[in-house]
Amino acid sequence: MQALQLSPAFDSPSDSPCEVPPPAVEHWQQWQTLEANLATLLLEPYRCPTFITDIATCAATLLSLTARDPDVAIFHMVHTTPEKMNRYGVMHAMHTGMLLALIGLRKDWGDARNISAIKAGLTMNISITALQVELAQQAGPLTPEQKVAIDAHPLGSWKMLHDLGVTDEEWLIAVAQHHERPDGKGYPQGLTEVHPLADAIRTCDVFGAKMSPRAGRARMPTPRAAAEIFRQRSAGYFGATIIRELGLYPPGCLVELCTGEQAMVVQRHRDPHTPDVVVLSDTQGHALARPYRCQTTRTGGHLIIGAAPDQSWGALFGPEDILSLK
Repeated sequence: MQALQLSPAFDSPSDSPCEVPPPAVEHWQQWQTLEANLATLLLEPYRCPTFITDIATCAATLLSLTARDPDVAIFHMVHTTPEKMNRYGVMHAMHTGMLLALIGLRKDWGDARNISAIKAGLTMNISITALQVELAQQAGPLTPEQKVAIDAHPLGSWKMLHDLGVTDEEWLIAVAQHHERPDGKGYPQGLTEVHPLADAIRTCDVFGAKMSPRAGRARMPTPRAAAEIFRQRSAGYFGATIIRELGLYPPGCLVELCTGEQAMVVQRHRDPHTPDVVVLSDTQGHALARPYRCQTTRTGGHLIIGAAPDQSWGALFGPEDILSLK
């Protein structure tokens, strides 16, 4: 395929500063703001005198954004850009929280439990947030020191939260147990009785990690990530809910149409086989100057035949450019 080049004819939302951005673009921008706010809290928690209040505000914002527009929420997790690895620790925590929000909304946990679950998901790795960025860019095996830090982080994160003044028992227990498994093969304590929120966090943590790129490893397509966590028996009670919520082709994933065109999913429909996509290329594999949005079909030219063979298309057009199309 020819080198991908973006034509200047593509109109960016920023080209018309007087226009109100579409809701999807506005929601995307709010996710970006949330990420920036979380970065300070998760990377330097002891420098935040109002940590408990601020993390609760972030959790409430995340729940609201997910409930308001789950397609954009999922798009934020699935859409892959090279710089994601530089912010892996914060983004993985945020995406784990988003998956927990989807589960909680589906299962009608209620706001109080939803917020406790999301706060736990956001802070499960607070003792190793910076290390996670390092590991995301590290192609080689763990060093002995890194392995010790990984093994200790559930209780290390619990202790940090306790020191920061957290008293919510569900939040603390869920963080301490988020790598435990009912079969006793988890860590660090090898428990066989695991708090339900910890089980949910573990499932979301594993799934989100498989959906994220790492050095020397591309992100897994959603069906493969689902198969992996079920094959490894790490899906828990909540795995099926995650798969059902994301759908066959989640927003942000790259697909190929039967015509050879490459496209990015932007919105799910009741029929999981016919999401809305933004078509990025022509049938010859050349980038379109003006991508366009359409709903896919079960037959005909807009039939999805599977994941796009070349995942580099995801970095060609900016998320706001994609989400601005109607």
